[in-house]
Amino acid sequence: QIVHAGRNTKKSVIGQQPMGPSGKRRDPMNFQKPRELKEEEIFEIIRSFGKAAKRAVKAGADGIQLHGAHGYLINQFLSPFLNLRKDTWGGSDENRFRFLKETVIETRKSMPEGMPLLVKMNTNDYTPKIGIVPELAVTYAKWLAELGIDGLEVSCGNGEFSPFNIFRGEVPVNELLLSLPNWKKPLGKLMLKGMAGKFDLGGAYNVEAARMIKPVMGNIPLFVVGGLRKVSQMEDVLSKGYADCISMSRPFIKQPFIVKQFKERKAGEVSCISCNKCVAAVLMDMPVHCYQKGFPSSK
Repeated sequence: QIVHAGRNTKKSVIGQQPMGPSGKRRDPMNFQKPRELKEEEIFEIIRSFGKAAKRAVKAGADGIQLHGAHGYLINQFLSPFLNLRKDTWGGSDENRFRFLKETVIETRKSMPEGMPLLVKMNTNDYTPKIGIVPELAVTYAKWLAELGIDGLEVSCGNGEFSPFNIFRGEVPVNELLLSLPNWKKPLGKLMLKGMAGKFDLGGAYNVEAARMIKPVMGNIPLFVVGGLRKVSQMEDVLSKGYADCISMSRPFIKQPFIVKQFKERKAGEVSCISCNKCVAAVLMDMPVHCYQKGFPSSK
């Protein structure tokens, strides 16, 4: 999975001011504004996606997925909320799609024939003002199908403006506060407590959007992620033709062999409760691990 964070990072991490399609929309948590990318920098980044794919191929990857969801750079170009450009890279749906289109074309050049190229894309950004919504996602999906990608995975949410729409479930307030510097904790506590209880898992939350997108995909496989926790749920989605494949993430952290258990009928659902303490741990540079029972005392 190849991704460029764009504006969705911090200067302390990358050593320079984050960049994005536009220089507006202050990050609500880090209070920073990105620098608008120059056109020559846009072309450089597109070429860099191709170079990254070439390195992945050399390293033995079986396929490539371009991460165009969750508020990262590709998503930023696709989003009417974050892409406020008036040149050929923004201002219309076609122009906002151009960055992803050129990245798909460039990445494909670096891959051997037969290796699958997939895209991950938002169906809803859940940003303060309208970004990508399901109807626009259908348009983008149709254009991706015309480009001949080998699979599309649909997700939702934005890491800066709506993180708990990405990984719904509990909001682990106390654990998340540990990752903040002391000066941010009072505001962080206020914001996080305001989110608590508003993002319960509530079932498979991207399936309805997948159902809208599936008809424009032709024979290209459609993957859906988010809240699918029971085999019966998954079978229902597949049997009704809403999607072709099921994606999971957090359940594998707790149960790496859960698919094998499904196949052998030793389990009918995952044991992950979406407590999201694993997310808080990653923000503290702790190992990817299930922390459902709490963080180690040393932390």
